[in-house]
Amino acid sequence: MPTGSKFATPSPAVLAFYNAVPSVFWSVVGLVPLSVFCYRHLAQPWLYGFLMGSGLLYLIPKSWFRWWQLSARLAVYRRLGVPLVNHFTQHGTLINQLIRVRYPRYRHVGTRASVRALIGGSYHMERFHLALFVFFLLISGYAAVRGQAGWALLLSGLNVLYNLYPIWLQQYLRIRLGAAVPDHQAGQQ
Repeated sequence: MPTGSKFATPSPAVLAFYNAVPSVFWSVVGLVPLSVFCYRHLAQPWLYGFLMGSGLLYLIPKSWFRWWQLSARLAVYRRLGVPLVNHFTQHGTLINQLIRVRYPRYRHVGTRASVRALIGGSYHMERFHLALFVFFLLISGYAAVRGQAGWALLLSGLNVLYNLYPIWLQQYLRIRLGAAVPDHQAGQQ
């Protein structure tokens, strides 16, 4: 079957490429300024301490995630513009639409098993962004205490864009997908 056929499915390499583009873009936007600040202004002991402290958040069990979930209602996330963020992320609306131009039958989530896998993966992504959120917060606080208000403001703004909104996005997606797999709450321990 020809690759461009409307019945073909994209290879894992094609999917990885499409989804790497927004990941690389957002990582450059968020992490390059942070790296520049850390390299130029942060003493190594502070850097290592902040990394270790924020890295401990990877040990948080899934059952704790409900304690900081913003809301159980989709409307709250919609008012904050979280669905808009989903347009510009890996596996987001825009990427899926671009893939479907060439592969019209492609669906990122097509089965109950894929929904469960996506819900499970959302906890990993939320942990990642939570750890980075705290790391950015510590670095921003360090910059503020040292009188570097410009850096503190820049890093705080990037923290909201690069970490807080992705945390909310994972919560939003779990609420949306939870209707398809209502027993996913039992798997949070």
